[in-house]
Amino acid sequence: MKFLSSLIVLVGLAFTGYSQGLIDLTLRYNIGQSRYEVYARPTFSQANFNWGSAQVSVAAPASIANSPFVVTSVAGGGWDDVSQVYAPAVASTLDFHGIGSQGKKIDLVTNQETLLFYFTLPQGNCVPGLRLYVNGSDPNSAGAGMQGGDFTNVVYTTSTNQQQTNLYQANYANTGTVCTVCNLVAPTLSK
Repeated sequence: MKFLSSLIVLVGLAFTGYSQGLIDLTLRYNIGQSRYEVYARPTFSQANFNWGSAQVSVAAPASIANSPFVVTSVAGGGWDDVSQVYAPAVASTLDFHGIGSQGKKIDLVTNQETLLFYFTLPQGNCVPGLRLYVNGSDPNSAGAGMQGGDFTNVVYTTSTNQQQTNLYQANYANTGTVCTVCNLVAPTLSK
């Protein structure tokens, strides 16, 4: 009986390791703060989550000056625009920026957005149409002009046995940033 109890506990612990939630990402422009913001939204809650190395890549219009973004870290470690490819032949209307972090512990709450970092463009203005890189759809490292750059979005966590697991799942609300506030007011109806 003791063996059976121990076996059930071990199987339960194994399934706990496999049931780790996932993390979705989004990018939007904050008009009030004049900056682009990247958020993570987990499907799980965990205090002191071990956010490991990560990359969140941005696809931007090629009309933006060829220069790294000015990134300010908020959560998940120190973020930097570590790699850029400007207007590659495979997607000549886009620039790609790989913004990476080595990670840091972070508190996560199910379906609650956490601001990871924000950035401004070299000119300091808003340009519409920035979005997150789409894994499996945007050009990979073998694409013409990508210079071998891998812009895949990843969010790793490191377990107690030092095994890394990628928890990145998908982007949400990733149709491209807008730079204006749309305040539609319905006209007043009169008789």
